Amino acid sequence: MNPRLLLAASAVLLLGLAPPLLGDYQVYLLTLTLIWAILALSMGLVLGYVGQINLGQAAFVAIAAYLSSLLRLRLGLDFWTAGAIALAAVVVTAGLVGLLTLRLKGPFFVLVMLAFAEIVRLVIANWQEVTNGPLGLRGIQPPEGFLGLSFDSKTGFYYLVLATLVVCWLALARLVVSRTGRMLVAVREDELLAEFTGIPVMRQKVIGLCIGAFVAGLGGLLLGPFLTVLAPNQFSLFASMDMIVMVVVGGVGTVAGPLLGALFLVYVPELLSFASQYRPIMMGVLLIVMTIFAPQGLIGLATRLWQRVAPSHDSLPGKRRHAG
Repeated sequence: MNPRLLLAASAVLLLGLAPPLLGDYQVYLLTLTLIWAILALSMGLVLGYVGQINLGQAAFVAIAAYLSSLLRLRLGLDFWTAGAIALAAVVVTAGLVGLLTLRLKGPFFVLVMLAFAEIVRLVIANWQEVTNGPLGLRGIQPPEGFLGLSFDSKTGFYYLVLATLVVCWLALARLVVSRTGRMLVAVREDELLAEFTGIPVMRQKVIGLCIGAFVAGLGGLLLGPFLTVLAPNQFSLFASMDMIVMVVVGGVGTVAGPLLGALFLVYVPELLSFASQYRPIMMGVLLIVMTIFAPQGLIGLATRLWQRVAPSHDSLPGKRRHAG
């Protein structure tokens, strides 16, 4: 069996067995980590494979979270119907925004997407008749059960989040090795060469942005029931920046990297809680050290350590005897 697949399967099994052994707060932290991992996966696709720094990713999370919650609170729709409508709206919005912005290069795309995210946040904050403004939406209930499954408890909701993360991870892992994934990488590396070889550059970039927005929307759907409260300040520039940091810390251009980045950015501050006054400084120093000594992220660091520790195929005694 492929070592990476074995490691991934072991991680999923460990996550599946963990909740009964943990207290409520640890289950809360683990659920939060998995939701952030979904959001980081969405940013990882856009940053690592589309090749764009998207400071507007939090806007797609906000649209999905608010629209699904409003449909449930105002119209009485169930979570699954409201979620489907919200995800469709997110993908359509991403497609329209992508057609307008993905022709821009470098800082221009970054600034326009930042403006888009701020517009969404300001609409949420000021449309008080619908969104309740800065006071936010409250009393968001857990998803309704189906097929005999219940998500009312913290553990039940945790397993829903874990299943969503696993499906997203498998789908994106399959995507990046597919024809679409290879075309995205080709466009990221050299747009002119990709266009010369017949790849529809603009269409591929829009597809990549839409897929990333869809995954971000899935995270947004889960955010409301998890927090039970939604407020505009949860979807500021810092939310998109956190996703970018998770991708960079974990490893840009990898599927597993964002998952490790989310684990790092949720649990390391928690471990540093003993020094509450100095925690931001300590986190800043730690991130600088990570950037200097592990520029390829935790995945790159783990790969280098494995290559040093594990014996190479050429050094096996059987290999040497055969060569001799």
